[in-house]
Amino acid sequence: MFLDPLKMQTAPMAVLLVFAKRDSQCSALSRAADLGRYVCHAAQTADAAIHLYEEHRHQVVIVDSRPKRGFEAEAFARQIRAISGSEYSVLVAVRPANVSEKEDQSILPLLRAGFSRQFVENVNVNACLSELRWIEHGESRPAQSRLSAAQAAFMAVEHSTDAVEITNENHEIQYVNSGLEKMLGYSEDELVGKNFQDISRSDRTRGDVIEAMNDQLRSGKPWHGSYHIRRKNGEDVPHRCRTFPVFGAVGKISHFVTIRNSLLENSNASDQTNGCSNQSPVSEALDRRCRLESSSKVHSMTIEAPITKAISMVSSLQETCPVSIVRSLDRVLEVLRSSELYSPYFTQQVRNDKMTSELVGGLMKKMDDDVLAQKKVSSTKRLSCSSENHCLMRSHSRMSGLTSSGDVEMVLDAEDQWNFDIIQLEKLTEKRPLVHLAMRTFQRYEVLHFLQVDDALMYSWLQMIEANYHGNNPYHNSTHAADVMHATSYFLACDIIKSTFDQSDEVASLIAAVVHDLGHPGKTNSYLVNSSNELAVLYNDLAVLESHHVSLAYSLTLKNDSVNVFRNLSRDSYRSLRQQIVDMVLATEMTKHFEHLNRFVSVISQPPVDENKDSSSSQRILFHEATAKKLSSAENRTLIRRMLIKCADVSNPARPLPLCIEWATRIADEYCQQTDDEKAQGLPVVMPMFDRKVCNVPKSQISFMDFFIHDMFEAWSKFCSLPEMLKHISDNYKYWKERESFAGEQNPNDQD
Repeated sequence: MFLDPLKMQTAPMAVLLVFAKRDSQCSALSRAADLGRYVCHAAQTADAAIHLYEEHRHQVVIVDSRPKRGFEAEAFARQIRAISGSEYSVLVAVRPANVSEKEDQSILPLLRAGFSRQFVENVNVNACLSELRWIEHGESRPAQSRLSAAQAAFMAVEHSTDAVEITNENHEIQYVNSGLEKMLGYSEDELVGKNFQDISRSDRTRGDVIEAMNDQLRSGKPWHGSYHIRRKNGEDVPHRCRTFPVFGAVGKISHFVTIRNSLLENSNASDQTNGCSNQSPVSEALDRRCRLESSSKVHSMTIEAPITKAISMVSSLQETCPVSIVRSLDRVLEVLRSSELYSPYFTQQVRNDKMTSELVGGLMKKMDDDVLAQKKVSSTKRLSCSSENHCLMRSHSRMSGLTSSGDVEMVLDAEDQWNFDIIQLEKLTEKRPLVHLAMRTFQRYEVLHFLQVDDALMYSWLQMIEANYHGNNPYHNSTHAADVMHATSYFLACDIIKSTFDQSDEVASLIAAVVHDLGHPGKTNSYLVNSSNELAVLYNDLAVLESHHVSLAYSLTLKNDSVNVFRNLSRDSYRSLRQQIVDMVLATEMTKHFEHLNRFVSVISQPPVDENKDSSSSQRILFHEATAKKLSSAENRTLIRRMLIKCADVSNPARPLPLCIEWATRIADEYCQQTDDEKAQGLPVVMPMFDRKVCNVPKSQISFMDFFIHDMFEAWSKFCSLPEMLKHISDNYKYWKERESFAGEQNPNDQD
C-alpha cells in the first residue's frame, strides 16, 4: 500500500524570488509564475526573504547566485536550511549563462550550501515557466512531497497505540515507535541497528514458527500470526504480529514493516471511545485483510472435531464484526488453536520458588525420560506387585467382630457437619473408621436401596475394602478414604448439587470416594515409574495409582458374589455406574489437576443470583429452571463430579485447624518415608523438600495451598456456596505462615 502524494489535493505552488535587484531575469520568472498560476513573492534582502519564507513556507525558492549581484547566495541558502521544515522546499540557484574559463564553474559549493538544483539564466518567459513546471511535476517537488507525506505517516505511526518497527531485509531495526519501546521495555537507542529476532527471542516460541514466518516474508508475502517475544526484564509477552515486505529498487525487498499488539491488553477498553474506534483507517484495512485471509484458511479445513467447528464459527463471526471486536476474536482463535487448551502456564515466580517447583514436580510430572534411560533398578529394589496383591487379597474375616460403642455413635452423630472429627473416629474404631462412617452415610443417601442390597452384603463389602487399605501408611489409609467420603457426602448435601445430581450421581460419588485410594502403597506415581514397578509397567506409566485403585476395587468386588454390591443391577445400570466411578477416581490424578479445574471454571459458572426485587415470581422460576437445565446435562454433571471428588480428596487445608495440622503431619511423614526409600535404593529423589533433615511442613503446606488449593476451592465455594471452607483455608494459611520461618529443622512428627 502506497500513499501517493501526486493524487492528493494540494494548494498552488508558492514561489519565492530572492534577487538583490529586480532585473529582466527576475521579471521573467515573476511573469512565468503568474502564467502558471503560482503564488509568487519577491524579496531583495536576506532578512526580508527569511521573513517571507517563515510566513508562507514556499515550495520553491529561486535565488540569484550570479556573481557581482550584491547577494551572498550560499550564506542565504544555509540560513534557509537552518529553518525547521525547509527540507520540503526546493532551492534553485540562478547561474550566469556565459561563464569565462577563469570563473569557477563547480556546483559543489552550491549543493553543500543546500541548493537542490540550478537554473541557467534565461529571460525567455516560456523557458522560465518550463523550469517551474518541471519542478512542480518532475523529480524535485514530487520527491519533496513524498518526503512530506512520509513525515506525516511517521508522525501517525509514532503516536499509534500499536507497536511498530521497520527493519531492513536482514531484520536489523531501522525505526521503532514509542509503542514498541513500551512493549519491549527497551529505548530506541538500544534497539536501532540490532536484529529484532535476536534481541526479542523467547524460549516459548518454537523455532518452526520463526522459520515459517521468515520463509513467507522472503517470498514477498505478508505474514500474520501470534507468538511470544521477550521483554528487557525477561518477561515473555504473547502478541499478535503482522509483518509486510516493502519492495525497493529493482523489485527487491528493502524493508519489513511490522505491527504488533500485545494479547495481554484489553483492546475493547483502549480502542474505543464513545463507541468509536481509535484505530487508523490504514490499520483497519490491514485488519480486514488479515481477517479475510484467516477466515479463508479456516473455511478450507475439513471439519472433524468440535474445536474446529468452534474455530470456524468464530472466524465466520469476524466477517461481520467491527474491527475492535475482530481483534478480540483473533485472541480467542489463538487460544482455541492451542494444542493444550487447559494446560497451566507456570509463572516465573513459581519457577523461581524452589519448594513450590519441587512439590509440583513431584506431584505432577509423569516420568523423567533421562533418568529412566540411565538408571537400571534391580528387581530386588522394586515393589513387588505380586506380593502386594497377595497382601491385598488377605481375608477380611478378622474384622467380623466389629461393634459400635456408644462413643462411636456419639461421634457419628456429627457425620453431617464439616467439623466432623475423623481422627477421633479412627481412635475409637482402632483404625477402622471407614466401615462405621460409610454405613451411616450410605443409609442417609439410600445407597443400599439404589443397589438393591441388604445391610449384611454392604457391610461385608465395606469390610473387604477397608482391609485392603494399607494401615501402615501414615496418610493413604482407610482413614483418609473415610475422610474423603465424608467431604463427598457434605458436598452432596449442598443445594446446587442436590438440584443437579440424580441418585446415580450420588451413589457413584460415594463409592468412588470409598475406593479412590484402594491398595495405595504409600508412594507416588513418580516413584513407581522411576523404580520400574510392575504397576507402572502394567499401566504404561500413565495414571498408575489411580488406574490400580479402581481396577483393584472392581477385581475384588466381582470375584466373590458374597461381596458383590453390583450384582442386582441391570447391565445398563451397572455400566453407567461403573463409568461414573472410574471417571471420578481417574480424575484424582494430579497431572490432570489444571485440566479439570480450568474446564470446570470455563464451563460451569456460578448461576447468578436473581436480586431484582421487581422481577415477577414466574420470571424467577423460569430463571432457576434454565439454570438447572444447563447444569443437569450429562457433560456438565461429569465436570461437577470430577471437581467434587478432587476437592474432597485434598480438603485437608479446608478443615478446622487441628485436623489440618494432623493431616499435614501425616502426609509429610509419608513423603519423607518415600525419600528415605529413594535414597536407600539409589532412585531419583522426587521431592527433595521432604527430607527428614530439612523438612519444613509449614512451607510445604503454604506452597501446596498457593498452587493447588486457593483457586480450586474459590471456584468450588463460589459454585456450592461454602464460605466456611474459605474461612478455614484463610485461617490455616495464616497459621502456617506464622510458623514458616522457624519450622525448617523440625521433624515432621514433631510439628505442632
